[in-house]
This record gives sequence, C-alpha cells and structure tokens, in this order.
Amino acid sequence: MRALLLATALVSFASLAAPARAAEPDVLRFGAGSKTGGFTKIGEALQAGLEDIDAPFALDIQHTAGSCENIQSLLRGELDFGLVQYDVAAEAFKASRVSAEDDDEDDGLTGGYMCQISSKLARGADLRVIGALTDGAVHMLVRRPVRLNSLDALGDHPIYIGKDGSGSFETGKVIVGAAGKTVEELNALQMGSSEAFEAMHRGELLVMVRTTERGDAGIAKLIASGVASVNPLPDDVLNRLIDGYPYYRVCQIEPKTYPGLEFGLPTVCVSTVLLTRVPAGDDAEAARLRARNSDAVEAMLGAIRSAARDPKNRELGIKLAWRGFAEQEPIPLHAVSEEHEFRKNRNSVLAYGGLGLFVIVLIWLLRRYLKRRGIIRDGLNSTFEGHLSNPLVPFAAFAILVMISTVIVWSIEHDSNAHLRTLDDSFWEINTFATGNFSAETVKTSTARFIGAVATIAGLGFLAWFTAALTNLFGRDQTRLFQRLRGHVVILNFREDMLPLIRLLRAPGPTQIRSIHVVVSDNLPKRVRLHLAKIKGLTIHHQNPEVPDDIAELRLPRAARVVVLQGDLRYGGKGLRYHPLRITRAVHQACGRDVRPRPMRAPDAPPNAAPDESGVLPAAQTTLATTGHRTPRRALPTTLVEAGDHEPRELFDPFRGWVIPVRGRELADNWLATASHDPGFAQLFHDLVSFDEDNSEVYTAEVPSWFVGKPWRLLRRVLYRAQNRGGAIPVGLFRGRSNGANAGAELERRLLANPPLATEVLPGDRVVAICEDEADLIEILQRSEKLAEETAKTIAGA
Repeated sequence: MRALLLATALVSFASLAAPARAAEPDVLRFGAGSKTGGFTKIGEALQAGLEDIDAPFALDIQHTAGSCENIQSLLRGELDFGLVQYDVAAEAFKASRVSAEDDDEDDGLTGGYMCQISSKLARGADLRVIGALTDGAVHMLVRRPVRLNSLDALGDHPIYIGKDGSGSFETGKVIVGAAGKTVEELNALQMGSSEAFEAMHRGELLVMVRTTERGDAGIAKLIASGVASVNPLPDDVLNRLIDGYPYYRVCQIEPKTYPGLEFGLPTVCVSTVLLTRVPAGDDAEAARLRARNSDAVEAMLGAIRSAARDPKNRELGIKLAWRGFAEQEPIPLHAVSEEHEFRKNRNSVLAYGGLGLFVIVLIWLLRRYLKRRGIIRDGLNSTFEGHLSNPLVPFAAFAILVMISTVIVWSIEHDSNAHLRTLDDSFWEINTFATGNFSAETVKTSTARFIGAVATIAGLGFLAWFTAALTNLFGRDQTRLFQRLRGHVVILNFREDMLPLIRLLRAPGPTQIRSIHVVVSDNLPKRVRLHLAKIKGLTIHHQNPEVPDDIAELRLPRAARVVVLQGDLRYGGKGLRYHPLRITRAVHQACGRDVRPRPMRAPDAPPNAAPDESGVLPAAQTTLATTGHRTPRRALPTTLVEAGDHEPRELFDPFRGWVIPVRGRELADNWLATASHDPGFAQLFHDLVSFDEDNSEVYTAEVPSWFVGKPWRLLRRVLYRAQNRGGAIPVGLFRGRSNGANAGAELERRLLANPPLATEVLPGDRVVAICEDEADLIEILQRSEKLAEETAKTIAGA
C-alpha cells in the first residue's frame, strides 16, 4: 500500500512539473503538383510562411498531376486549398453556375469544360479566389530556323502542348482551338516537359507550347543553345483567344528576357491563383467550418506575404494580386481577401491624396513666392483673350489630351488588344487618332472607341487653334513666342508722327537688340497700325495707358526707358483723351504692382561693379519708399514725358527723381536759335537734317585709348575725315556712370551733345554718333590711330 501511494505521488508530481504540451496545429489539405514542380515549391514556401508567422495551421501538401486534379479535388471537397491556373478555375466556376434545368448532359462526371469538368460535378461549389500568386506566359518555341505565322504550316510535324491533366495542356488546347484546329488533328506528343526539352534538343520536336514564368531557366538554356527560338503568337489567334476565353490577358515577352531576344513578342499570360471552396449550409457545423475557412484564409495571406519577402523564394516569383491579372475575373474574391483589398486601396487613396494635397499647397506657396518676387506675371496676363493668341496653349492642350487618352485607353485595352500591349503602342495610336485618322478597328471596347473619337475631334480643334494662333503670330511679324520684358523700351500713347522715333529705336546695333513695346490708343488710324505691325522686333498692345492694371503686364520697373507721348492734335479733342500726366501717374502705380527687392548699387560702389546694362541711355532706376523702413521698395524706370509748352514745370516736380519732361517745341526753338549763332552746332544740325541714309541709327562705341586726354575737337574731326569708310556724324560724348540720384540731372551730366571743342575725353567715355551700323562705327575707331596722329599735327600746325 505504501508503494502504491508513492507511485501515485510520483506520477502526479511528474505531470505537474512537465510543461504544458503545445496544441497541435490544424492541418489544411493543400493541392500542389508534382514532387519537383513549381506548385510544390510554392506550397513548401507557404508552409514555411505559416511557421514564420506562428499560425495555428499547417499544410498537408498533396502531390497531384496539376491544375486539373486540384480543381476536381476542390469541387469534390477533398482539398481545402489548391493552386490552379486561372483559366481552369474560371471554367470550373462557369460550370458551377449552370442550373440543373439547363443541364441536359448525362449522369457522367465528364463534360466539355476544361479538365473535362461537368456542371454536375461543379454545381453548388462556392469557389473563391484568395489571390493570384504567380504569373505565367505562353511560350511558343519553334526549332530554328523555322518561323511560323500560322499553325496550318505544321502539317504532321510533332508538337508538344503539355502533359495531359496539367493547366499548360488545357491552355495549349484553347490556343490550338483559337487557330481553328483540335488537338486530335495535330501530331501532339504525350510526355513530360523534361522529355520534351530533350526531344527538342535531338531535333525530334518542331514546336513546343509551354505556359511558364517569363525567364524560365529551361527555356533560356534551350534558346542559348541555338536549337530553338520563341515565336510570337499570331495576332488573329490572340484576338480570338481573348474573345472566347477572357480569363487570359494579352501581354508580351519583354526584350532581353532570353538570350538574343531583342524585341518584345506578343503572347498571352495566365496567372496561378490560390483557390478555396467555402463550405455551404445553414447549420452550426457549416458556420463553424466557414469560420475555420476564414481563419485559414487570413493565415494563408500572412504566409503569402512572408514567402514573398523571403529572398530564398525570389526565383518562384510570388507576388500577391487581387485584381488585374486577367481580362475578366468572374470568380469573386474571398471575403477576407476583399477586406484586405479594401484596406490597401484606402491606404493608397489616403497616401496619394495626401501627396497630391502637399503638391498643390507647395505649388500655391511657390506661385505666391514667385509673384511676390515679381518673377511671374500678373493674373491679368492669364485672360482668355491672351490664351487665344498664344500658340503654346493649344500645343500644351494637345499634348495633355494625348497623354491622358493614352493612359486611359491603355488601361482599358492592354489586357485584351494585341495592338495596344504597351504604353508606347497606345501613345502612337492616340496620336494617329488626334491627327484625324480615327479607326474603329484598332480599339475593341466601346469606351476606348468613345475616348478615341473625343481625342480625334478635340485634337483637330487644338491643331486648328494652334495653326490660327501661329498664323496670327507670323502675320504680325512677331516671331518670338516669349516677349522679352527686361531692358526693353515702352512707348505709351503712340501717335502717327512718332514713326521716326520707332525707326530710331528699333535697331540699336548688332550687339544689343532691345525689345520695343508700343501701347496704341483706339483712335489711332488703321493704316498706322498696319504700318507698325510690319516692323520687326516690335510688340503692339491695345490697352488704356491711364489704367495701371492694363500696363502692369509690361513690367515697367525692368524697362530701360518709358516714353510717354501726347495725343495727336490732328484728330480733334479725341487725341487729348489720354493726358501725359495721368499716364505718368499710372506708370507709378503700375510699378507698385510689381514690388520686389531689386539690387541697387550704392553710391560708393567699387569700380569693378557690374557695368550698366543699357548702351546709350542707361536704365536709371530710382527707388522710392513710402513711410517706414520696412516697406517694399518700388523700382521706377527713367521716364521721358512729352510736355506741352503751356504746362508749368512744377507739375512734374513730384516726379523729378525719375521723370524727365521733354518739351519738343521748346527744344526745336532752342536748336534753331543755337544754330543761328553757333557755327559748330549749325554744322551738326545741318548734317543731322540732311543725312539721308535710310538705315542710319544712333550708336555708341567706346573711345580708343589714343583719344583719352585729347580734346573733343580731335575726335570729332577724325570722324568727319573717316566718312569715306562708312560715314559717321559725331553727336557728342557719353560719360561714365555717375552717382547722382536724380535721373534727369544724371542724364544731363552724362550725355554731352555737341560739347565745346576743348572738352577733354576721359577714360570710360563713349562717343555718340549717327551711322549706318554699329560695326562701322567700331571699325572707324579701331583704324583711327594713324588718322588721329595726322589730324593732331594738322590742328597743331593751324
């Protein structure tokens, strides 16, 4: 008795001390393939994935003949999960939807669907797709040097389309059927894939059709040996195959996939999916089985992700996909997979939406910054009328139309249309449509045809718009698509008798070409406008010069000179509608709309500072600040205002820092009076008036060193004596930059028109002269050293 109690105590103590035995994992029946096939390798990878995520499930991998045996076992309820080609699975799902009333077949279990599945066997089976795992392409290998355009050329030559019972064999049968033949009409060999490769090496096989992953090692080895090459599937076979069996999708074998493959080859692709059957019934046992199935699907999705991340499984090409792996996907997703897909799509929408919002805010901030800096123009320049006259707008609209239509049509058609396999194919097809060559034969779906028709109509409209805008641009002889608005000359309130002013300013020389912008009034005669339109390098604007918003787009702070003219008195009171003083005020306010910090050179700037941008008349920018020290600075251009004799000078005193009133009649009287008592000025005035060279302009050139320190008399006489070398009329000297803040006073100090003969030429001076070309003036000065010595001796002798 004592021994029995001791034994009982020892057993109890051992049972308490032993660790709790782990629960056995739930075993799932998994249909794979042959022992060395790809399906079995995928099953082993999923088993390892279940172990990695510590799932309470384990796989019982059953070796089968392939997709056909797997789908039949799933329909009979002998498997929980199975790897099946999607075309075989879709055919079985189609068979399961046939009702008993519509089924006239006998009681046998064989039918006309793939893998000889009958509707009686498949009826009632609730098949669900967990996800597509791998993607395979149909490879049509032909022994070199044969190339086939049709299967009719095979005759009695042996062909291999797969092993009976495999998904590759079923795919080969429908391909042969799309070519108008049956397997019985062909000399199809029954063997394994390894035996088929050996027969191809021995020259006993002409054609081999195999569905496998692109880049398969066995096919690559066969092609590298030079025995066979990949033959493209004919387009008519592809189209008939997709129309009859939309479980495939049109794809291509990319270049460089196999040795020596330099071009993409059209073919069809089919995916391998993980399939399950949801238990049916309303009782408690059925509900328990459905809950077990959902838990198992959740674990399988985790195992798929784990296997896809494992580097050891890279050669298997596992990539989980829920949509887009076939032209049509009739089999619904499992509820658990749908939930995962919804979460993924929601996260993608939130991520891309946040990115798009960030880009919009960034563009808005950048636009605001550039507008505050004055780099981009006002919104006034973005009016509808401005877009109509800009040829870049329809060109950009045409490009955007083509790009959007290309992506949409490709996304619709690339799985089912052999002509639109890639984005490049879709791009060129849409370009053909947009240029007026629409064809309903190229695209298959009604949506794609509608988009193609819209692209055709809109493309022709954009091309007509572009042609009209370009014709208008060339018709005005303004061939620059982008107007230069820096260092330009602006003439406001132009009138007819100022055409010589345009002629004087339009060609300042080969080294400096300034853009001229002329604002004309409504009462300017049409013939004058037509004459202005013929002048090259001139842009005409039809705005009100007294409205600041109308002239703000001319970028007045960047202008080299602004010229404000009076109205034409010959057309009555209408010509005085725009007053120069009101226009000057509008210029001042328009510059306030282009407020931005401008680099201003201090009065004590070093001598090596940046040189003046202008040639003859520098842009004397004046900075005016309102109250306070932190207000933005306003850059105002030097403005020449034509003032009447009756207007007092005090009217322009508030603008004396940047406005120079020019009294034309008073100047003319002064010139005549000066010419009557000054012989030198009389000669200059006579030369200017009588100089009849039509191409003459006012130019400046740097004075050579041998004139520095010499009197103006010597330089003037040298230019007169060198007239036989091109002709030049000396006007005066232009001094180097001064530090004056008053634009008018600075101009008076720097520009010396007809100076006294004893005026000394200083370093940095430029000579002002009228000649035919700036190059002629420079050439005269460069060759004047010897002539200057002779002229100096003549002057000294006199």
